[in-house]
Amino acid sequence: MKTILRVSAAIPLFLSPLAMAGENVPDRYGYIGGHASYYTFYDNDVIGNGVDGLDDVPFYGGQLGWRFHPNWSVQGWYDEVEGDAESQYDSGRRVDMTNYFVSGRYHFNDTSLLGFEPYAGINVGEQYIESLNNPNSDKNDELMTGVELGVQRAFFKHVILDLGTRHAYSTDREYWEGQVYAGLNLAFGISNDSDGSADDEVVAATPAEVVTGDSDGDGVNDDRDRCPNTASGAVVDADGCQVYESLEQRETSVIYFGFDRDTIQGQFTDEIRGVAERLNGGEQGHIRVEGHADSTGPADYNQGLSERRAQSVKDRLMKDFNVSGDRISTEGYGENKPVADNSTREGRAKNRRAEIIVETEEKKAQFK
Repeated sequence: MKTILRVSAAIPLFLSPLAMAGENVPDRYGYIGGHASYYTFYDNDVIGNGVDGLDDVPFYGGQLGWRFHPNWSVQGWYDEVEGDAESQYDSGRRVDMTNYFVSGRYHFNDTSLLGFEPYAGINVGEQYIESLNNPNSDKNDELMTGVELGVQRAFFKHVILDLGTRHAYSTDREYWEGQVYAGLNLAFGISNDSDGSADDEVVAATPAEVVTGDSDGDGVNDDRDRCPNTASGAVVDADGCQVYESLEQRETSVIYFGFDRDTIQGQFTDEIRGVAERLNGGEQGHIRVEGHADSTGPADYNQGLSERRAQSVKDRLMKDFNVSGDRISTEGYGENKPVADNSTREGRAKNRRAEIIVETEEKKAQFK
């Protein structure tokens, strides 16, 4: 049996010159399955410390894995033998054995060995051994590390055959064991990095009718023109759509307030109405209202007064002329931005004001 194991471990090396295309294992998938394996205990030292060992024996179990990359996968492995592991020296000693392994595998995704995809891996696990002759005193728990080599091939899309060999070493009692295994896995969640490419190669697309006309004469053929029927002489972009130039405009209106007042006097209704009509007429833009005060009185009081004056204008625009509040902002500057001399009566009257600034954007079509 040892000879068989050594030969199986060398199979990928013997077959490497025969590598060819044709492996059909998916790039990514999860799987669950079962397996049968045959164990050989090289050192005859599993249970006897040089005195007694185990004969070769078959194990059976299951596995669960996930291939998360075209070249990488992880697998959990379980198998056991109940009472069939016997002394190699006919001592009558019989044991139960259970193995748990976790493997990390590297898949040679672009390589095929006679239609099989090869892989190599490392693993770590536990081996539990319990004597049936003396179950209360003869129990071992061995930490195992090892390597594995194998090949895989898919059948019926969701069924994957896994053939390989694993060789593991006990770090506790320092013995080697080997196995050959055959597993059958049911795959789910299958995907390939090249999904759809094969269908594209097999099914020839019907050639589309070549359209080379330019119906509106804008220099962009009809098969690429996303804006047909543009005006004659229009400047267009690569998609055949009219090019516009954005022109920003700014207009300021000023209204004045009485001494220590934030109410709007009637004579300024037309200024407010004109501002509202510009935005309500469909122009894209924004209104900024800046409130101001003269220098009479404390600066803190004048700051609040300027803010109330700006808010009064906003309230009038919203309530009387239906301008959306989202398009109006206010700011109070107190006595900090005078436009006239605060030492004169006339100058102070000019400083008690609110400036209504309308900023709009106009798009102008470009022509050749």
